[in-house]
Amino acid sequence: MSDNVSMKMEDYLYVDEGAFWGVNKEYKQSVHGKAYKRYNIALQQLTSAKKNNVSINTIIKYVQEFLEANGIKTIPNPVFTEFPINYSKIKRNYNLRDERDIVWMKFAQIPNGEKHVLGVVAVSNDINFDIPPDASEYDLKIRIWNSNKNSYVEEWKWNSAGILLHKLGLVWDNTFVLVFPLSNIPQNYKRHDIEKAIGNYLTTNKVPIIDYYSHLY
Repeated sequence: MSDNVSMKMEDYLYVDEGAFWGVNKEYKQSVHGKAYKRYNIALQQLTSAKKNNVSINTIIKYVQEFLEANGIKTIPNPVFTEFPINYSKIKRNYNLRDERDIVWMKFAQIPNGEKHVLGVVAVSNDINFDIPPDASEYDLKIRIWNSNKNSYVEEWKWNSAGILLHKLGLVWDNTFVLVFPLSNIPQNYKRHDIEKAIGNYLTTNKVPIIDYYSHLY
């Protein structure tokens, strides 16, 4: 942990102003069309990772210390290497209220070396290594069934992190992910609050994240 860095949850529940745009900050930064801010920040994060690499073990230590400081039970080894991830087993083994109560992280391999860079800080039972095969597919949409709306809706085929990696010429390291089960989320907080706080805590400790705003949306 960096010197004099707070570990209080409430200090990291802010939203970076740059994550949204518009008259009333109502729009998320995009990776589609002519939107470039999210990509430009991803490029800056990659450059930072190449110069001052933060090891995976250090990232694990940061997250474990932060969760423990806020009374959230964690696990000694969050490295998961067996796929597909068995969310029901995680829920059962770590006494989760919901199998979506996990914060997870995936990494990209930096070419010409053994270094990795954190690609995304995420939450929920949707771990994936999606990446478009070609730039022509960046803006493709697909129809999926939305059970809440009881109808089909259109969504982007490829997620933002995958598009950013493809633009940067990177690939996911699909041999492992970090999974932090959240077995006792403090009262008045939700899993997204923990995701947001962890992401902001890591950036405060100068950990590069390719999809820099991922934990805020």
